[in-house]
Amino acid sequence: MPDKDLAMRLAVEALRTAIVLAVLLLIVRFIEILPFSGLPILDPRISASDLLAACVSAAGIWIFLKAGANAGPVVDALAPWLPGAGALLLHVMRLSAVLFAYSAFQGLTRPFIGDLEWLYQSVFLAPTLFFLAKAVMHVYSASESVSRAILSALDPYKRK
Repeated sequence: MPDKDLAMRLAVEALRTAIVLAVLLLIVRFIEILPFSGLPILDPRISASDLLAACVSAAGIWIFLKAGANAGPVVDALAPWLPGAGALLLHVMRLSAVLFAYSAFQGLTRPFIGDLEWLYQSVFLAPTLFFLAKAVMHVYSASESVSRAILSALDPYKRK
């Protein structure tokens, strides 16, 4: 059964990504407890742990987005009733990555922006709204196919 194989591929990709992200989280926690993690780097207001955690977070975001791109074709095949399901998954994963990046890089930027916190928020608001709008428009454009699939599944007179 090809659907079972596709579901297994998707599960393997999701589990692999979860394991890698968990290892990266452990690396960040380990960095934070190191004795030199409080040393200032480049600027007295930025510590070594802030810089290293931001680098590890950037790697995590890249891995997360790569996993979404790898899972897209599998999701397309698993959900034929939703045209472009893989693209929708990628929009949602990009949105999640932007939201994660907002908190991941805040420690590095906060010392420099001072009273301009609204500027940092605006930089992340733009891509958040962009990917949210793309996801909503994708769902809207696929709503006819989804409606037909639901009605077909609920049709009591359907021939088997």
